[in-house]
Amino acid sequence: MGTVLAVSGLSKSFGGVRAVQNVSFEVGEGELLAVIGPNGAGKTTCFNMVNGQLTPDGGSVRIGGTETVGRKPREIWRMGVGRTFQITATFASMTVRENVQMALLSHHRQLSRLWHRTSTLHRTAAEKLLARVGIAEQAERACSVLAYGDLKRVELAMALANEPRLLLMDEPTAGMAPKERIALMVLTSEIVREQGIAVLYTEHDMDVVFGHADRVIVLNRGELIASGTGDEIRANPQVRQVYLGSRGDA
Repeated sequence: MGTVLAVSGLSKSFGGVRAVQNVSFEVGEGELLAVIGPNGAGKTTCFNMVNGQLTPDGGSVRIGGTETVGRKPREIWRMGVGRTFQITATFASMTVRENVQMALLSHHRQLSRLWHRTSTLHRTAAEKLLARVGIAEQAERACSVLAYGDLKRVELAMALANEPRLLLMDEPTAGMAPKERIALMVLTSEIVREQGIAVLYTEHDMDVVFGHADRVIVLNRGELIASGTGDEIRANPQVRQVYLGSRGDA
């Protein structure tokens, strides 16, 4: 299993607050790595440095062996990084298929062709992606009328349109019903293993974490305090003390 994402010594401070301190981890092809920890642990800061939204004070982020620190999010997207968000990011007035077509236009660097009939561009590819995420029958519906669980699937299809080698998922099941959460994560696991995509995700729901992650890393006050399989993390005394044994959110 080749390494897709390699993070080494990542650090970030805001004023006198050290949000992330010397964090290192790797994610391989076809692997799902979950990041958990109490509120204020540094998860979002770490996530945003990997994505290029924040520039670290120190450390390295390599994607496919290429250093990305200092690159803009758009440049990192071009390197084959997809992202989904806690709150779905779709164009509400456009149809499901048009949303995926927009993502395909971006991937193929054809956004200048928006003045043309967008509905004719990459239509077949969009429909294949929608079929893969299980919502082909929703293609002609506006995103504004979709159920929330279906919106999450649209967003996944849009992320896959970039043909990512790394997928960043920020609380992918937030706001979903329990059955929808399981179905989405089973689908995601199938796709990433089929295509060899590396996945880094944050999540509040521990069933989603321990039921689907190959490995888990735990942050607390900006520091990496544990890394291992689900069973190893459950059994870790420090993790149980600062997180699993308390009511702290992930």
